Order: sequence, then C-alpha cells, then structure tokens
Amino acid sequence: MKFNYPSAYIIDGNLKVVDGEHCNLPSEYRKNKNLKLIDDFYKKILSTSEKTKKVLIGTDPLGFDYMILDYICYIGLIFIPQRDSKKNNNKKKFPENKFPKEYLERRINEEYNHRNLNRYIPIDVFSQSLHELRGLNSKISGQIENLMELTEEDSWVDRFEESPQELKKIYVGTRLTKFLLDNTRFYNPQYLETLNLDKNFSFFIHKSVFKLVKIYENSFEADRTELTFTGTTYRKLYGEREYFEIIIKILIENGIKYSTDKRIGPKINILNLGSKKVEIKVSSFGRIVPEEERRNIFKRGYRSNIHKSIRGTGIGLYIAKNLCELYDISLTYEVESSTLSGGINTGWNCFKLICNETVEINTFK
Repeated sequence: MKFNYPSAYIIDGNLKVVDGEHCNLPSEYRKNKNLKLIDDFYKKILSTSEKTKKVLIGTDPLGFDYMILDYICYIGLIFIPQRDSKKNNNKKKFPENKFPKEYLERRINEEYNHRNLNRYIPIDVFSQSLHELRGLNSKISGQIENLMELTEEDSWVDRFEESPQELKKIYVGTRLTKFLLDNTRFYNPQYLETLNLDKNFSFFIHKSVFKLVKIYENSFEADRTELTFTGTTYRKLYGEREYFEIIIKILIENGIKYSTDKRIGPKINILNLGSKKVEIKVSSFGRIVPEEERRNIFKRGYRSNIHKSIRGTGIGLYIAKNLCELYDISLTYEVESSTLSGGINTGWNCFKLICNETVEINTFK
C-alpha cells in the first residue's frame, strides 16, 4: 500500500512504514536504534485514534510531524510553519519533506475521498459532460439519415475531410463526449490497477493521432488553438485503440491548456525510429516546468507551482503514464529552448512517447 506521502499502517499486527509518491520516508525511520521506538509509538496511535473524518496531527518521538485521517497516516513530515509544541531539528536534513500544514490537510482529505469512492468525478468534469451532451443532441437530431451511412469508426476517419461541416461537428461532438465520459472511469484508483489490454486487437498509430488532431482542430471552442501535425508512420500497435487515443487526447489537451500564446499552437510530430520504434512528440510553447518539479509531474494529484492558477486535477499525466505502460510505451518530459519571444522561463514543453513494439504494414489498407 502506497500513499501520496510517507505513511504508516498496521497489517497482520505488524507496523509498516513506507515511502510516499511525492517524497520519501526520512532515513531516521529505518535506523535500527529507532525501530522499536517508532513501532511502539505508531501502533499505539493507530490503534487508539478515533476513526473520524477529522484530521488529527501531532509530532512523533523522532521530531517529525504526522497527520491521520481514518486509516491514512502520513508520517515523516515537517509542517510549515513549524509546530510550537516541539522543535524539529530535521528541517535542514530533509527539505523535501517540508510542506504547509494546510496544504497537507487538503491532500489527505482528497486522497481519502479518492480511495473510498467518495469523489472520483470533479464537478467541472461532470458539468462539461452535460454541456457537450446537450449541444450534441441538437446537432444529431437533424442528421440522422446521414449518420446511418457511417457504421464503422474507420468510415468516420477516412471520410472526415470530404464531409460537410455539419457532419464534422457531429463526429467531433460524439468523440469529445465519449472522451469526457470515458475519462470519469480513471478517477477510480482501482480502475488502472486492474486494467488489461487485449493484444488480439491492433490499430494504425498514425490514424489514431490524426483523428485526435482533427477532433481538436474542429472543436467547439470559439478561440481554439491551431495545431501543427507532421510526420507519417504506417506502423501498428497491439492493444485496444481507445486507451491509446486517451493518451494522445490527454497530451494534446495539456498542450492546449498550458500554451501561453494562442498564436503558437501545440505541435505533434510522428517519427519512425529503427525497425520497431515510433516516436510521437507533443510540444507546446509556454512556461517551463522548473527542473526540481519535473520528477513529480507524472505522480497522481501533483500540479506544478507555475500552473496553480489554471484549473486542473493533477490526474491527466498520471493516467497517461499508466496507460503507456500497458502498451510498453515510454513517456518522458523534456524542455526545448526557443528563439520565440515569451520571457526568460518560457520554451517548448515536450512530452515524448516512444512506442517500442510496433509492426510495419507499409499501407493504411
């Protein structure tokens, strides 16, 4: 069991202390001289603390702060501002474990709600889904006969460019609505843990990426950003297409959301590498994620400080990273400098996918 922050829990009568997703357990907890002290203290605390929805806080014998909510017990922390009850002498040795107390209270409540199925779907996601469904309904009602001719997904993709604008909007509406509704599944932490791909299926990488580009080029946004799509590959990937397209959808939406200049839209490029590998790079021009934060950007719930003012859940890149692992795809973040004007801390934020096991077909047929 792993929580967002270092934690302690009892299993089969034994105390377990483990690293967190966002920072590690201080080394003091693993020293032999401290094991019995910590074992006795947290066994007593965890067995006697009331199972309420109120957050309990305190300081343990090693001088670190802890926070408890029901069965979740964060340990090895250093609250900011420092608690008056006990001076913490570890703040210089473990700077990565320092957090504002109010921030951690929010995070432990969020984690508790996610793990207990209390709140998977943020209200803005639900509201947006309803808005898209209402708009889609009015468009479909006048095009039923035309829609009946397109029975396969490939029919939509292959005939998209030659279709009238009304049909394009219907196609885009159905796909965006599907993405919105599909996305709600991933707010259940256990969904990704139990998800398996059916490798009996295969799909063209280029077609899926092309489809996502066309969807966002024709979205309902009045001031939508222009996308640039380059490169070609005839290679296929094994597994269900829908989960791969969710990865691309997340990266494109991420690029659109964090672009600081609407005139400089995200760039999507496909490149064949060697005999089996394909690279897909999604780049957006904007504020660069600070180097010290980059190792955390794929962690569940993490949001960079430079993006705190922009609405988001910190879940998208976590979902993309986990889905990539199912396809044996590596997902990395890197920064490319730019000659474009935008300030000292701006440049190209690049998310690079390397598809390691692809099959060459040499045709889209």
